[in-house]
Amino acid sequence: MAPEGRPGGPGRALRLLAAPVSGALLAAAFPALDLGPLALVALVPLLLAVDTVRPRTAAALGYLAGLTFFGLHLLWIAQFLSWTGAVAWLAWGALSAIQAAAFAAFFALVPATRRLGAWRLLVLPACWAVLELVRAHHPIGGFPWGLLALSQHDAGPLLPLARVVGGFGLAAVIVAVNLAVAFWLRALFVSAPAGWRRWAALAGLPLLVVGLLGARLAVPAAPAPSGRPLDVVVVQAGLRGGHGLAQGQTTEQVFANHVRRTEALAGSPGGPPDLVVWGEGAADADPLTNPDRLAAVTRAARAAGAPILLGATTRLDDTHRATEALLFTPEGRLADRYQKRRLVPFGEFVPFGSVLGRLVPATREGVPYDKVPGRRLEPLVIDGVPVGPLICWESAYPGDARQLTRDGARLLLVMTNNASFGTGAGPRQHLAAGQLRAVEEGRTIVQAAVTGISAVIEPSGATRQETGLYQETVLRASVLPRSGKTPYVRHGRTIQAGLVGLAAGGLVLAGLLWWRRRGGEDRPGPPALL
Repeated sequence: MAPEGRPGGPGRALRLLAAPVSGALLAAAFPALDLGPLALVALVPLLLAVDTVRPRTAAALGYLAGLTFFGLHLLWIAQFLSWTGAVAWLAWGALSAIQAAAFAAFFALVPATRRLGAWRLLVLPACWAVLELVRAHHPIGGFPWGLLALSQHDAGPLLPLARVVGGFGLAAVIVAVNLAVAFWLRALFVSAPAGWRRWAALAGLPLLVVGLLGARLAVPAAPAPSGRPLDVVVVQAGLRGGHGLAQGQTTEQVFANHVRRTEALAGSPGGPPDLVVWGEGAADADPLTNPDRLAAVTRAARAAGAPILLGATTRLDDTHRATEALLFTPEGRLADRYQKRRLVPFGEFVPFGSVLGRLVPATREGVPYDKVPGRRLEPLVIDGVPVGPLICWESAYPGDARQLTRDGARLLLVMTNNASFGTGAGPRQHLAAGQLRAVEEGRTIVQAAVTGISAVIEPSGATRQETGLYQETVLRASVLPRSGKTPYVRHGRTIQAGLVGLAAGGLVLAGLLWWRRRGGEDRPGPPALL
């Protein structure tokens, strides 16, 4: 393996600088700055820096890049948990530190797989995708935030590819672009093997660009609309107030605002809508056990002449609560319900609460009881149209939206309460997840947020009728149902299995090559650009 450079030399200093630079560039590709094209080159400085160092050094630099990225990307965590005081910053730091481990693992693999040569353009992107798969689902249900494909949410040049390969496949494509740029720069500016290998490296990036342009043009269109449009009204009537989780708690005034806005639909132009939606927790006191709440919901449904799908914290028994979407008929009768399956750690339950609650009492101050997750995931039928319900950050899990679409959902509905995110980048990052899901599934998504951002998301990922944060308003849209299935909906699991197989096979091959040559001297590689 090539030497790492003299201690204290300029090469080591530049390598150390490359880590936070890559992390910061990648953070800038996501909301709040939202400079999506940066994701196509953000990893290049660190890829160049670690290619000729030992894997453990590359892991340390990768970890520093990950800390930088997640530290910037997740700053809203401190506001989300501000009710805990200094614990909020400890939680922000701990979560960033845990998530950064995926960066450490990936960048350790960059020098560890050098013997694979150009095959790394396939193996390393698959490894990144697998690491995202793991951290999106583990531990404690995972944390599907800061996934690379989300950087392309706002009409990114590669976004349509998600309709075929999904978010994890798109992440692999983005990493492949970064690798191709790094290899091209190395071949162009650094001494590299002469002959056809150098020319192959120089041609690699242009060929990849041409290939991606061809793939982009070959992506099938979203499924065509089928059936009559559904007239949907989203009532956004939350208020600014409180701090931390208290910002997301529903007060009597917030509930009254939703009732008032819904009653005002009576006699509005266009006649009664097909559905009125209130966001997650709009009726925080259980309408099924609170007669006053139920009477108000019934009055609003009758005035609007439409069914109401509302978010509520329901009482399962004396000690158990749940986050649910309750569907009431225009007469105010409960017609169906969906119980949230993926609960938010430290928002709806405290992991290892019996222990952690004693060690850090502040964790129980905002979450006095753990909610119960639901088990059923299937569309609700509204005016004859199957609608796929997702609550809050369930929209960040691609498998849920894919299952609902496979089970017949012709449009998707995200009900959320982002008030506890405050005014930081969190609400915009959450909306980005919905934009990616819309492209993957080829469905229109209606996002209904108590305090914003509410929006209609087209199958292209573009938003319309987007509301502001803490804006009291009504969004009314004609939404086209769709019944066709995208390649990702049909073959999403196969694509993910293929990525896992490619990563595993490549690592096994790299290990065998290392094992075969373990007794000899490593061949020196080309010097790093940094």
